[in-house]
Amino acid sequence: MRKSDVSREQETAEEEHAFLHIPYYDLIQEKRIGQGGFADVYHGRWLPQDHEVAIKMIRIHYLDEKVKGDLIKEISMMYRIHYDHILGIFGACMEPEKYALIVEYMSLGSLYDVLKKQTLQLTWPDRWLIAGQMTKGINYLHTLPKPIIHRDIKSSNILMTNSLNGFLVKVADFGLAKIRHETSRQSSHNPSVGTVPWKAPELLKMGKHTEASDVYAIGVVFWELGTGYEPYEEADVSTISAFVLRGDRLDIPTNIPSSFAELISKAWAHEPQKRPSCQQLLSLMREVSSELDATKKSEAAGMTDTMNTEATTKKVDATIEKCEVITEKIEVSKEDIETVEGKLEAASEKLDKVESKVAVVTEKVEAAESIVVVNTEKVEATSGDVRTVTKTVDSVATKTPSSQQRSSRYVL
Repeated sequence: MRKSDVSREQETAEEEHAFLHIPYYDLIQEKRIGQGGFADVYHGRWLPQDHEVAIKMIRIHYLDEKVKGDLIKEISMMYRIHYDHILGIFGACMEPEKYALIVEYMSLGSLYDVLKKQTLQLTWPDRWLIAGQMTKGINYLHTLPKPIIHRDIKSSNILMTNSLNGFLVKVADFGLAKIRHETSRQSSHNPSVGTVPWKAPELLKMGKHTEASDVYAIGVVFWELGTGYEPYEEADVSTISAFVLRGDRLDIPTNIPSSFAELISKAWAHEPQKRPSCQQLLSLMREVSSELDATKKSEAAGMTDTMNTEATTKKVDATIEKCEVITEKIEVSKEDIETVEGKLEAASEKLDKVESKVAVVTEKVEAAESIVVVNTEKVEATSGDVRTVTKTVDSVATKTPSSQQRSSRYVL
């Protein structure tokens, strides 16, 4: 072998084993934020850089030299990839019992989390954006000089964070076959069980992973994105496998736009050669950009209508509340009026009784007055008689001599 060939091989070997080794004491491991097929994911901080990170603690306790070499090779490959829609890796910790990948932190978590927890209300423009970005990421892997097959595309490996344009989507956990194999060998956890809903028919028959099997998985993720549901929820592995192998697929709801439904159907075609490449999927997406623009305008108009409707509804609600208050006051007034009317009726009854009594008294008074008049007349008549008698008496008295006179007459 020539010296130049040896040098080139050494450089290649160095490249394949080049990544930043981060000691565990440079990390602050905080709360667990996820659990993947081969690692538990923690929110953390990389102290020397004062950088927010995600720490993927790999479920491996020990490594022999061969496996360690394979693992370093995979991590080095990931470390060299820099693309907008591929999750960046800052480095790895290779300390026994502390094997970990230190990667970008994505604040919204995975697409699976977003759909399952319904933390966001995704519009159709949002869904197209997410579908396009994840497909760009996988297409980047497929079109590298040394193409990389992801092997584990599913909604939990599509990570999201906020950006100026809405969302930034990145593909994670690609090209980690050695890590997955060693994880399943050293633990009771079988990472392949959780990936069956996204497995192409040829993989269920123990076929090889290819770009086409990645595209099949993209189709299932698109179905999740369109429906918001988990694929084959609660179905066991054997049921899912039998369903897919006989050519059946999940139902695509009629409320999904026809162009998006077409992408899903093409991506999960039964025969691998009938599936489009990621590049072809992106071309199909560009073809429906006019439909997306129309959808955006429609949703914007709908949002305006909704805002106007909400404003009108608030005004109506306020008016209704005022009417209810007025109605309550009217009802109270009615009660007061009824009370007053009751009192008036009672007073009227009392007044009628008083008037009746007054009438009786008046009659008695009038009768008494009549009697008084009669009596007065009688008194006056009697008075006249008395005066007459008095005059008579006086007259008699004048004519009759006094007893003294009579006595003196006899004395003489």
